Amino acid sequence: MATVTNLKSPVNKWKCGAAPITSMMTVKRWSRGAATSQIGKPAVHMASVDLKGKAYELLRQNSSSFMMEDIYRNPGPLQFEGSGADTKPISLCVEDQDYMGRIKKLQEYLEKVKSIVKPGCSQDVLKAAVSAMASVTEMLTIMSSLSFSGQATI
Repeated sequence: MATVTNLKSPVNKWKCGAAPITSMMTVKRWSRGAATSQIGKPAVHMASVDLKGKAYELLRQNSSSFMMEDIYRNPGPLQFEGSGADTKPISLCVEDQDYMGRIKKLQEYLEKVKSIVKPGCSQDVLKAAVSAMASVTEMLTIMSSLSFSGQATI
């Protein structure tokens, strides 16, 4: 089975791979009776749906309109040019929305830090804030330099 990851990135950043289908399989055993031997049948491991995920939540919220209206997006085979070139599956778009939600959450945290750490705050609060921000800044600088040099993927 072929696999492709980093689908939200430009095509030249995609990572292609493969996995033998047999590695995703198991043998389920059933007995036909108490005195008979078990029968083995190959089966693909079950994959569960994240019922708390954004994509499932979107499906659940819109399920009635999906049944009654032609609301679908199927970009079909990969398009590199033309009207379908920028079309992404809805599940990837929902992940992008979650990304922006996390950016907003970060901005809320930063605003909260600004409201707490200001002239007149205690020395302990200031010391903790400077230490934490120095650590976060150092870590993010290292991570961003690795991702820009192609040594790490996001």
